[in-house]
Order: sequence, then C-alpha cells, then structure tokens
Amino acid sequence: MAYTNLKIINGALRELNVIAENQDASDEQGSQCLEKLNELMEIWKEVGIDFGWYEQSSTAGNAPVPPYARAAVRTNLAVLCASQFGATVSTELATVADRTYDVLLAKSQREQLDNVDMSHMPEGSGRYGNRYDVYTDS
Repeated sequence: MAYTNLKIINGALRELNVIAENQDASDEQGSQCLEKLNELMEIWKEVGIDFGWYEQSSTAGNAPVPPYARAAVRTNLAVLCASQFGATVSTELATVADRTYDVLLAKSQREQLDNVDMSHMPEGSGRYGNRYDVYTDS
C-alpha cells in the first residue's frame, strides 16, 4: 500500500482528535494540511533535513517520506496544524514531535559529515607507544 500525502494528513489530524479513526480529512482540511506539510518540509530543508521531499500538489500523491521519518513528519505536521483546527497539542504529542525531529536532525548531521583519512599523520612515540602522554608532553 502506497504511503500517500493523505495518509500523513489523516494521521496528523487523528493525533489532534480533529477526525475520527475511521474518517478521512475533508478536501478543505486536506488542502490546508498539504500546504502546511510543504512548508514544514521546506523549513526542514533549511536546517539540513532533506530526504528527497519535493513540493506536493495533491493529497492523493505518494509522499516521498522514508519509513524512518514518517512519525516525525506526522507528529510535527500535527503540531503545526493544531491552531488552524482549534486543537490542543498534548504534552505527549509535543514530546514525540520533538524527539522524532531530533532523531532526524542528528541523522542528517551524521550523513553530512565528511570521512577523514588520517593515515598521512605521523605516529607518535614515547613511553606509551603511539599514544601521547600528557604528563611528559611526549
């Protein structure tokens, strides 16, 4: 089953208790949330979280969100949309949104690090072999 934009939107609205478990977002709710979803992904790109998202124009379209990012996208979208739908963000939802965002940010930062080849550096010498001795400065 495809992971669609509507699935993300429905999940976010269910997190806020705006729609029931067996309900889908209305067309108006869907278009409002899709706009917020595109905004959220643009904000994340600015801080380095980029997993290939491109602007979406349809709630029926497949969402370019990898499985590891789905909870973060859904919960952060819910937080972003809460005031628009008169919903209150619970402490639990805010915590999950923060923690999953932190995981994505850390993953993004790790992936941006360059691997460094240190083989050109000279090996140390001294009492401890190749290790530096802070007591003798050698």
